[in-house]
Parts: sequence; structure tokens; C-alpha cells
Amino acid sequence: MSIIIKNGTVITQNEKREIVKYDILLNDLGVVEQIGKNLKEREAEIIDASNCIVMPGLVNTHTHVAMTLFRGYGDGLVLDKWLRERIWPAEAKLTNDVVEAGAILGMIEMLKSGTVALNEMYLKGMNNMMNAAELLNIRMVIAQGMFDTGNRKLDDELKSGKKIIDLATEHSELIQPAISCHAPYTASDELIIKGKELAKKNNILFHIHVSETRKEIFDSLKQKKKRPIEHLNDLNVLNEKTVLAHASWVTKREIKYVGKKGAVISHNPVSNLKLATGGIAPIKEYDTAGANVTLGTDGAASNNTLNMFETMKFASLLQKHKYWDANAIPAQRILDYATINGSKALNVPGSIKVGKKADIIIIKKTPNMLPEHNIVSNIVYASNPAHVEWVIVNGKVSLENGKVPKEKELLEKVVGKINEFF
Repeated sequence: MSIIIKNGTVITQNEKREIVKYDILLNDLGVVEQIGKNLKEREAEIIDASNCIVMPGLVNTHTHVAMTLFRGYGDGLVLDKWLRERIWPAEAKLTNDVVEAGAILGMIEMLKSGTVALNEMYLKGMNNMMNAAELLNIRMVIAQGMFDTGNRKLDDELKSGKKIIDLATEHSELIQPAISCHAPYTASDELIIKGKELAKKNNILFHIHVSETRKEIFDSLKQKKKRPIEHLNDLNVLNEKTVLAHASWVTKREIKYVGKKGAVISHNPVSNLKLATGGIAPIKEYDTAGANVTLGTDGAASNNTLNMFETMKFASLLQKHKYWDANAIPAQRILDYATINGSKALNVPGSIKVGKKADIIIIKKTPNMLPEHNIVSNIVYASNPAHVEWVIVNGKVSLENGKVPKEKELLEKVVGKINEFF
């Protein structure tokens, strides 16, 4: 059925960044058919967006969504110790159905905080996570995190990466495959090169953690005589379809490499702060250099939320602090990172335009969102998940009046499964 969204303040995120008081008609194919005043009501579901902001949904470009399983698990540990002593041993015991439970829990949280698309990297239960995304109607780009250290073999890892491509073809258009190597310190040069070649061959994203901690930099200099992004550049894996997660500990030369190749930076400020990785990612400089700067939450084990509103605010405040400049990155640019930049990276809708699929959220103008001297500033600095009333993904309703369909039953089921595991 068609949908008409009426009486809302529409933040289009189009080329002109227009903010208009228009109605929006979504046809039964999930496409924005008309934008205008007083659209004629026909056989359609009417959503009254009076006293609401209608805007593109948020795009989360670096997630481990099933790690909601480990929220609060291992708090207070630095990244290397947190991974090796807490997370990796626990993940080794996970079953596919537990991964699916964690994914459903995380995706419900995402929808309730206005996220319409995620860029996922994980180790197991991949088909289960695809099923979860389709169940909840949320877009997902998904990759197996490949690494060939310890007992893991390069050929086996490549097979597991390729399998994701095959699995994704069996699912709906909500699911896109990607290729991922976990990090330069867990994946050999050969695996990184062959992984990127596989991504290029299939015209899909390549996703990797890089330059997240100072220790990683020192280890790379000691072992390879190069910094991590410098090394990736020499391996010829940087381009507009390469997502670099974190990328905080970098030099101006590395920023130049990333910008010249137009690679994607996924800035994860809250996770970085919680894990005390240090080194504020220089996203202002990345942006100026030509990189595609986007935002991510990382997993709920290291954040501990999947809240992109919070991520936008922290991203902005950290740059103000880093550069001693209150206007280091304007609020509009931060919103761009969370919408149209993320959509460009993941090849999903990121603006409200006629002819585009509808990935739209509707948020309430509660008292802390008023007055409206600057609506975009209110979104970046004052909004939170409690404001999200409706989420529409691919033209279909995923959240209505703040609730996911059958939310109570889903939560009871998945939390029960998680409690059984622990």
C-alpha cells in the first residue's frame, strides 16, 4: 500500500540541503513518488507528521551487531586485552542461533534510534544475521571478518568470504555482501590483497579495521617498517569502495593517501573513547583531503549503545576539542556524514528525493528540540532515540509509534536465548 507522510518538516538532504514543509507520497514499490504541498489523498496509509521532523534514516558504517550479546562484558580493559581475554574466547563458544538473537536485539535498538542501514563485519552466524535483517526490515551490508593468524588458513578464509557473496544472492535487496579482512595485524598481506581482489571482481565493499590504537602503529613500524594505512596504500587496496574503520592514529601523509583514493573513513568516536584508544581521528582533515567521512558505532560491547544520534554529537564535539575551534565541523556536515556520506559508501538511499527508495525516519519535536533556530543543530546536539516515532525502510514501515512490530514477543524470545547461553 502507498504511504503519505503529511504536515512534516522535511530535511531532504538533497543537493541544496533544503528544509521544506511538504507532504511525501511513497508508492507501493517503496519509492518516493511525489513531494509537495497538500498531496491528494488516495488509497494510502496516512502518517500525520505534524510537529515532527521527517528526514533520511541514519547509516551506521561500522558494526558488529551481534555483539549486543557482550554489552558490559569486559568493561575497563584496553582493546588488546579486552579482545584476547574476554571477547574472542566468548565468541569462540557462540552458536548461530545465539548470534541471531544478538543481531535481532541490536537491530531493534538500531531501528528505535533511527538507523536504517548498517555495515556489518562478524565471524559466524552470517546467514542468521541476514535472516534477522529481513525479519526486521533493515538494510545490511555484511562481510565475514577474515584473518589467517593462529590455526586459520588463508584459503579457508577466502572461501568463507566468498560464501557470503553466494548467501546474499539468496536474500532480498535489503542484503548486500562485502569482503572484510579483520585488520592488518590479523590478516596477512596476501589475504588482504586477495580479499580486495575478490571485492573488486564482485564490485562490492572491502571493510577493514585499521590504525585504531597506538600499539598497532608501533607494531606495524617494527614489523613492516610502515604505518598501517601507508602499508594498505602500498598494497593498492585503497579506493572509494574501501571502508577504513577507526583510522585514528594517522599522519598527514596517510590522510593524503586516503583522500586521494577517495576511501571511506568510518569514524567511531564513542567506542574509541570507551576503549581509551586515544588519538582523536582527524575527520576534518580527512574530509578536506577528499575522503568519504562516515560515522559508525562499532559493537555494543565496546560502545555500549548503537545510538547514531549520540555518535553524531560526540563526533562534532571531539573535533571542536581537537582543533580548538567551535565551528570545526558544522552541524550540517556532521548530519551529512551520518546520512548521504554513509549512503554513498554503502550504496543505499541517503536523501529524500523523487525516484529514490524511501529510507525515512520521523522524529518528534519534543521540548528539548525547540525553539527551531537551527533544526539541523537540534538534531545533532539535542536529539536522542526517544524522539524516533516512525522508521520506513525500502518503503515499508519498520517502526510505528516508537515500536517494532511484535517487539515484546521478539525481545522475550531473544533475551531468553541469550540468558540460556550465559
